[in-house]
Amino acid sequence: MLNKILYIVLSISYFGIMGCSSLINTEPPYPKTEPPDPKLDKKIGRYFTDQPDVTDDYQIHFIYMLDQYGDDNEWDINGQMEKELLEMNEKMFELTGGKQKYKFDYRKDGKLDISFIRLDKRGTTYKGWGMNYPVYFAQKKGFNNPKKLYFSWVDFNHRKNGGNMGVNHGYLHLQNRHNSSKTKRIRLSLHELLHGQGFSWPCTKGDDGVHVAGMSIIGSQQSTHALEEKRHRTLGDMIYDHDNKGCPDLKDSVYLTPTSKNPYDPLPLMCNLATRSGHWSASFSGGRSNWNFKWPKRYDHKKFDESDNWKKEYYCNYQFSEYAELDWFKYWCPMGLFIWSENIDPITGTCK
Repeated sequence: MLNKILYIVLSISYFGIMGCSSLINTEPPYPKTEPPDPKLDKKIGRYFTDQPDVTDDYQIHFIYMLDQYGDDNEWDINGQMEKELLEMNEKMFELTGGKQKYKFDYRKDGKLDISFIRLDKRGTTYKGWGMNYPVYFAQKKGFNNPKKLYFSWVDFNHRKNGGNMGVNHGYLHLQNRHNSSKTKRIRLSLHELLHGQGFSWPCTKGDDGVHVAGMSIIGSQQSTHALEEKRHRTLGDMIYDHDNKGCPDLKDSVYLTPTSKNPYDPLPLMCNLATRSGHWSASFSGGRSNWNFKWPKRYDHKKFDESDNWKKEYYCNYQFSEYAELDWFKYWCPMGLFIWSENIDPITGTCK
């Protein structure tokens, strides 16, 4: 009887601890196997760097990304990722009423330029990836062209987010339940790439700090299946070809083709807003001082001058890797019952 009581007490204690996410690491158990040999990632048709461009125009570059222990499902070389992204761009053409689509980065052989990155750390399943270690790592690998947006399809299951994107890096987590089919991956990629264009802006009608209120692919979830399906087929009149004077219009993004006569580049705009909103990223020069950027006079909406009332702080991740310190990424070294380890090498960034 005593043994049985002891077993029950220990069981309750164990499951009580396991349910207390504020005290323990909610990541999956630390992998028991060694990470794959980097040599195994080298495969025919795979590129680890951005290939020579066919144009010096603004363009979106795609990356197939794995964490340190991730299984290589070869999305970058089996044709599936390219096929779905090209189909996504045709959907974008439909969403704009047959007027525009995104500018993609192509190789000289006519294929979509998709790079491969394997992180040297295990991915986090709950923490955000934006303005974080994946951005730092990718930029150190050379993916930091200010005239490109970098969108990574990550073969990883982020428990919280199907994807997230800022200007100029974004992620789609392939193993997340929100990306379980081609249709879902295309829809969420369209959603995230709108964030890559800067939306929603403080002046965007219905702006809630990230998304918008109303019928839009970056709008709030609708109450019925029919309305939700309609939402995924709608850019929104607050986003594209709108009449909101003084506020950026998606049709004018430099990443859309045909290019507008009055295009805007979302990256310097976003970095300027980071300065106005007081985000810590704006306190670092990060090479931005040589841009000689002036805010376009046409974007004179009064909301741009009301930073105290903005629903969020904007951030600038351009040249993030030039000023970020490795000990900022401690929770990319999970261990035991603790959320993260203090043991990260400040020089190499390796987990001890």
